[in-house]
Amino acid sequence: MAQADLPDGPGRAAFEKVCSTCHGLDRATAVKLTPAEWKEKVDAMVQFGASGTAEELAAINEYLAKNFGAPSADQSPAPAQLPAQLLAQPPVQPLASAPTKTLPEGKGKELIGKMCVGCHKPENFTAYQHTPEEWAAILVRMGERVRVPNTKADLDEIAGYLASNFPKVDDPNRVNVNKAPAEEIAARLGFTPDEAQKIVEYRLGHAPFASWGDLLIIYGVDGKKVKAARDRLSF
Repeated sequence: MAQADLPDGPGRAAFEKVCSTCHGLDRATAVKLTPAEWKEKVDAMVQFGASGTAEELAAINEYLAKNFGAPSADQSPAPAQLPAQLLAQPPVQPLASAPTKTLPEGKGKELIGKMCVGCHKPENFTAYQHTPEEWAAILVRMGERVRVPNTKADLDEIAGYLASNFPKVDDPNRVNVNKAPAEEIAARLGFTPDEAQKIVEYRLGHAPFASWGDLLIIYGVDGKKVKAARDRLSF
């Protein structure tokens, strides 16, 4: 969906500003989600580096819930709101050197404190495991948005630190939706063959999936099945 096709209303400007820095806006508008699901999706994008004030994020939640909303299973369709105390907080600003006590020592830790912790909590890094190639790709994307001057050498140093300390170890009880063929996705995760094929086609035409929420925006894939399988996915 082109920006000109977006419905007018409060939150549109914030949606265009914050969300278009990472992906085309058609990715967000291709599905219908409940207010709670949209809030979960926006929160996930913040964890991956989307930058916006608390007021902007609240406006985006309301805008998406109003214009691209689905009926809530509990019949509570009111747009999700951020807590009042959070709305009162100023925009997150990168720190010259933010605390990183939860991270292991090593070359690259200091750079993370300067470049990354202004938007991400240190413990967030420990929740993800990626291959060296995946960490490098993530750092390239983050480097384009971070508000602290950086060089390729800086990004390479951080990528090396993250790859060494948080390597990807495939769990045989999970299905890696970035690698598994459609047949395995269908057989082990409960998707139909057509849905599994759409998942494979989407990952080939876009960036690799980073979280289960990324699968929610694939047209023709049942979001309820995605949620049911989320604890059996790996990336």
